Amino acid sequence: MERWPKLLHGPIELSDCVAQGQVDQDLVVLAATLTAGKRSVGVEVVLNDREVDVIELHPDPADALAVLRRGFEVTEAPLTPEEFRSQVEAALIARADRDAWLREKVPKLRELGTDPRPDLPERAAQLRRWLGLPAYEPVPRLPSADQLPLVLPSPVPVTGLRVAVALSEPDDAIWRRLEVRSDVTLAGLHRILAAAFDRDERQYHRFETAYGGFSADAQSCEGDRLDDEVTLGQVVASPGHRLVYEAEGWAHWIRVERLVTLPGAPSCLDGERAAPPAECEDQSSYEMLLYALRDPDGEENEALLEELGGHGFDPEWFDKEVVDERLARLS
Repeated sequence: MERWPKLLHGPIELSDCVAQGQVDQDLVVLAATLTAGKRSVGVEVVLNDREVDVIELHPDPADALAVLRRGFEVTEAPLTPEEFRSQVEAALIARADRDAWLREKVPKLRELGTDPRPDLPERAAQLRRWLGLPAYEPVPRLPSADQLPLVLPSPVPVTGLRVAVALSEPDDAIWRRLEVRSDVTLAGLHRILAAAFDRDERQYHRFETAYGGFSADAQSCEGDRLDDEVTLGQVVASPGHRLVYEAEGWAHWIRVERLVTLPGAPSCLDGERAAPPAECEDQSSYEMLLYALRDPDGEENEALLEELGGHGFDPEWFDKEVVDERLARLS
């Protein structure tokens, strides 16, 4: 492939912008066609855990617009050019901040030759110029740290959001696809998620967003704000936007898949597997439970099942109608 600076010259137009993702993977691909004059190329921006991981150009734009379709079941949502720019910019900022932290902790990283993508900063800078994004001076913070800006945007017009929610750790994905209103507060979203995963809504929970952390007790985590003072639409406004949800030690990722007609009430469209019982406090205890379920009559396993809430528990159970009944009782 030609070197990037020679590919496009002059004003850039964006078209065919999409966000693609797999419901059970922490991965998003932003793809679009870049046109300058009579020449068009496809750009593929792979996001892993909210930050840019790969930037590729394709002489045939169609190659960028079908990245995840090859052999995978994916969801796809169209983006406006401004939504595409916004999501790419947020992911570039997250990556730049992580790289700055690495350079501070391991100053000779590039010299050691252990940087897996040494050309990514150059590609990111070129992509910023093509998209008309402002330059950014990174700060050395971990990707999990609160990201700027911390000032919440004003509420946007209310719409429906289709979101995918999945536990981050188990190998066999435990997930739900839901439709909710964008004006639901994060406190209200917690109640919806508790119903969707059959949990006690009184449990500890916390949301980590691009605008900082939100929880029911802001004093429990320094810097957090109350989750009943912010709406979902303020922190994730368009397809591809993401946030992290923690409930009793279990981390989940939440991704907006698309905008939908405003729903009258929250609903469940799809999902797989039962959430771990309340007695399982982490991935390790859940794996012990799964091991015990393979031989429930074993002497030691009987005690484990009692301790970890395994009696009557079926890890493969999921019933959309039952979840919808729980959600209906919320309203």
